[in-house]
Amino acid sequence: GGLRGATVIDALDTLYIMELEEEFQEAKQWVEKSFDLNVNGEASLFEVNIRYIGGLLATYYLTGEEVFKNKALELGEKLLPAFNTPTGIPRLLFSPCSGMSWSWGWASAGSSILAEFGTLHLEFLHLSELSGNPPSLSLSLPQVMNIRRVLNRVEKPQGLYPNFLSPMTGSWVQHHVSIGGLGDSFYEYLIKSWLMSDKKDSEAKKMYDDALEAIEKHLVKKSAGGLTYIAEWRGGILDHKMGHLACFSGGMIALGAEHAQEERRQRHRELAAEITSTCHESYTRS
Repeated sequence: GGLRGATVIDALDTLYIMELEEEFQEAKQWVEKSFDLNVNGEASLFEVNIRYIGGLLATYYLTGEEVFKNKALELGEKLLPAFNTPTGIPRLLFSPCSGMSWSWGWASAGSSILAEFGTLHLEFLHLSELSGNPPSLSLSLPQVMNIRRVLNRVEKPQGLYPNFLSPMTGSWVQHHVSIGGLGDSFYEYLIKSWLMSDKKDSEAKKMYDDALEAIEKHLVKKSAGGLTYIAEWRGGILDHKMGHLACFSGGMIALGAEHAQEERRQRHRELAAEITSTCHESYTRS
């Protein structure tokens, strides 16, 4: 992610839950004394959000210790300049020192990646709630809500979400759709945003339901050997492969199925089990 200590911070909540008291105290001390937020060089908005801010927030909620909240808020401040684009879709690399931001060199036409700008909502909502006074941070919620606005407004081919979006124009740059790498956690955060809101965030639920419906209709296929998989989509042409990172979707679809309407519940439970079975088979057979 560009900062030091990702493993320490990502593991804080696990250490605490597992009652590894000595290791937890050592990690806490590292956060207090050695965690430097002002490093030169580049950091990933997405990685810093899910690993550092996510790790610090989870640990704050488990322990109530202010040091974790304060570090999360301090770090949140450093992410905000990345949103200064014509559309409000963030650029995905930033310098913690200078506040400059830019796009990945390999992402076509300076585009931002769906899985990265679409995987901010859970943490940013809490940054906003916890910030109280610093007015700049209370902006973090409108910023992530704006991402949804852009995604709702842009036309989606066959109801699918491509992986590359221009932060300058708000248009898709390539019509590549994948539930694995480049797309994956965007979908996960929709269903989790709805659950985390005590099922009040109806926009997130609708986006999730609509996306899953399009995926079922256009991407879910069965191999000759009877294995269900989620293909990738390139401008209307199916690429019959399912990446390792798509294997999380069995769990996601099962989680969504528990809260689906009657006619979808059983179908989604079966789909979740089939995807998980395919992933299991892909390991045992190789």
